[in-house]
Amino acid sequence: MPTSQNFSGQAISVVDPVTARAGWPRLAPIYPALRLDLTTAHVVAAAARLVAYKTTLCREDVEKSWEGGEAVAFLSVRSAFTALLEALDWPAGSEILITGINIVDMARIIQSFGHIAVPIDLMSSTLAPDPAEIQTRIGPATRGLVVAHLFGGHIDMAPILDVARRHHLLVVEDSAQAYTTQRASEARQGDVRFFSFGLLKTGTALGGAIAEVGDPGLRQLMRNVQSRWPMQSRSCYAAKVAKAFMFLVLQRPREYAVFFSVCAAAGSSATAVLRRLTRGFGNHDVFALLRALRQQPCAPLLAMLAWRLSNEDGQRVARRKATGERIMASMAGLSEAGLTLLGNSQARHSHWLLPVCVSDPVALRNDLMLAGFDAHGASNVDAIGGSRVTAMIRGLVFLPCYPEMNEAASDQLCGVVRAHCLSRSQIG
Repeated sequence: MPTSQNFSGQAISVVDPVTARAGWPRLAPIYPALRLDLTTAHVVAAAARLVAYKTTLCREDVEKSWEGGEAVAFLSVRSAFTALLEALDWPAGSEILITGINIVDMARIIQSFGHIAVPIDLMSSTLAPDPAEIQTRIGPATRGLVVAHLFGGHIDMAPILDVARRHHLLVVEDSAQAYTTQRASEARQGDVRFFSFGLLKTGTALGGAIAEVGDPGLRQLMRNVQSRWPMQSRSCYAAKVAKAFMFLVLQRPREYAVFFSVCAAAGSSATAVLRRLTRGFGNHDVFALLRALRQQPCAPLLAMLAWRLSNEDGQRVARRKATGERIMASMAGLSEAGLTLLGNSQARHSHWLLPVCVSDPVALRNDLMLAGFDAHGASNVDAIGGSRVTAMIRGLVFLPCYPEMNEAASDQLCGVVRAHCLSRSQIG
């Protein structure tokens, strides 16, 4: 019987026992951890735009389609952040406060400019930094504050902005994980706001980012910085389109189960392989990272981003939100059994990811895999700093949550989590 390795190295079956008893083993379906906001029509549209060549016109189409007239299109959010710091030209040794759960590359970019990244701890219920802690971390060299809206949720910025404005800090909102549609986006509150359209994000264009910059002078400086960068190659974007066709197949539970089994047979794991395939800029040293970030988006990427922005459909996001709310409601009473629902007090949430925190995340992921659900650990974010943040990351599990999971599947998922938590609490 085909087997795979679970997260603690033990063998588990990936064969449907019903069909196995019938004499013809068949892999049981496995729900992948994340379902891309991508259809065959989207990938075909991206492939059709590989012939686009008027980069300036494509860029204008993107930026004019973004409401407010404050948009600058970039290759990625990290590219936009690099251009921002270069345009600001703060003196070396400047301090930038940054929320403690973040992409580690953001801290590396800060440090590459000779600045100091100062992490701020987060509260688990809101995933927001405590304004009182922000106040205590502000010093004479503090210049800015970067606040990440995590996992599809939105932080209440009002109390944070109140502190930042009193100390004349530049406030950057990193909304890479929080975008749904332009129509659903509230007005920018900080000085700069970033949105991502990378492969894993809502409304993906297989790359690209928008920086909303309130100050016209700063906006033009960022444009000037980017204009000196080389152009992303067309072949690079073509490779992303080819990869997207593969992901369309792997999103289906039966096909994902085959992929999972093949990866295990090759001595790897589906999680590790997918992480390598979806990593935007690889695991480079900081100099190679900056070379990769300092590129202008090519015409095909810009043309695809303009097309997605003009053809937005919030229905899938609404269904995803409903799925997430149903799962969270079902697990709301498990706090005494050791389950923490991260961000459960946020007023606005689209459930791009559904994170929970438990005492033994490996055991929970194993239990979920046995039931046909691939749940990821903290692979796409890092603990930059803070005691609460470190504890969250240590126990983090992202539960599958997307509208393609029917109610029976989501109920089964909740049942596994509930049984795991209750059994652990009884043991404790």
